[in-house]
Amino acid sequence: MSNKLTLKQRVTFALAALVSLFVTLQAGLAYLSMHEQEDDLVDELVLAEARRIATDIDQDGSIAVDLLTLSPNFSGWLQHQDGRITPGPLPEYMEGLKAGPHRLSGEIAERHIFVMPTAKGRLYMQYDAEQNEDKVREFGYYLFVLTLLCMVVSVVAADYLAGIVVGPMERLTRLLGVWAPGAAPHAADSGDEETRLLTAFRRVQERFEQGVAHEREFIANARHEIRTPLTALRTDLEMLALQGTEEQKARLQRALASVDAITGSLDVAHTLSHQQSVIPHEVALADCIDMAYASLGDDLPVLGLSNQVDEEVRVMADRHSLLTIMRNLFRNAAEHAAATQCTVTWTDRGLEIADNGVGIPAAELPLMFDRYYRGRRLDEREGVLEGWAKPAEGRGLGLAIARQVADLNGWQLSVESTVGSGTCFVLSLTPA
Repeated sequence: MSNKLTLKQRVTFALAALVSLFVTLQAGLAYLSMHEQEDDLVDELVLAEARRIATDIDQDGSIAVDLLTLSPNFSGWLQHQDGRITPGPLPEYMEGLKAGPHRLSGEIAERHIFVMPTAKGRLYMQYDAEQNEDKVREFGYYLFVLTLLCMVVSVVAADYLAGIVVGPMERLTRLLGVWAPGAAPHAADSGDEETRLLTAFRRVQERFEQGVAHEREFIANARHEIRTPLTALRTDLEMLALQGTEEQKARLQRALASVDAITGSLDVAHTLSHQQSVIPHEVALADCIDMAYASLGDDLPVLGLSNQVDEEVRVMADRHSLLTIMRNLFRNAAEHAAATQCTVTWTDRGLEIADNGVGIPAAELPLMFDRYYRGRRLDEREGVLEGWAKPAEGRGLGLAIARQVADLNGWQLSVESTVGSGTCFVLSLTPA
């Protein structure tokens, strides 16, 4: 049945069945309780009437009570000590009954009988409970109709509640269907909300996997196609650097650093897209910092560098990853913090990169590594950095990339800042 019913129908059926079962049990218990109470009440009536007549017989000393004039539904017989029966023969079903209460059920009537010894003989009292039984059966009919009504109401209420329960799943299915359109075979025909939702999730998963595969393929193609001309360009720059003036050689060396930076960025992008772990090597930290700063060239506003890291300091790191992080931190200090000086030191905490910029409010520090977050940083104020054409796109990515590269290498990149006093980034590295 579960394969033919929708999820909403199954929920409706379950709720309606549960309520119907509860109402039916309650109605059955109410009917049984009513029937038992009716029997007990009639027994009490018969006992009270028998006691009243026995008292009259004992007080009069003679049979002064006309047993034929009893209350409606009551009948009475007195069996004298000499064997006579007043007012007439005793019914056959009463013969042989012992003293005490008795209940006799027949096809026509239900009788409640009480047998009591008196001073004049044995008293038999009978009550015809057929009218009472009719009332009980009438009460049962009312309960049956009420139970059916409650079942109908439970179905309507269960259908409404099932719509509320399944509604979010249906809305989510529609949203996923809009975001990832397409129909899987045999899925739409089933009419089952659960199946449609799972099908929509599978389409979303397929689309996501296709997007990831497309991104990795794009990066791999770009890396393959760009590395070849970069290699040729680097060779030409090295040949040119062997001749020319000192000023030309300096520019050519900076161009070589830029080519190496592009190659390293491609390698880092490929590593990030595949989430591959990198193999660390021994790196001269001071030299790596100078190379990262030199590769930025004249693309940024003026930013002075004070590299206070000792030349003997060696760390175990991936060189390209470290260059990527340093370049993004330097670029962030120049473009967003309006810093004019950046100081790099090696401490017990790791590599500290401090600038003398405007600083970051404490409320914004937890958001600094979020992608595309720019907050209230200085690069959003028009006219602050004169003579520098700010690009409209690609903002808010540098620190996010730096944190992502650090996490991939197992490093910790944190930030601390005071408004008006500058910002300091701390990168934990493993000494060699």
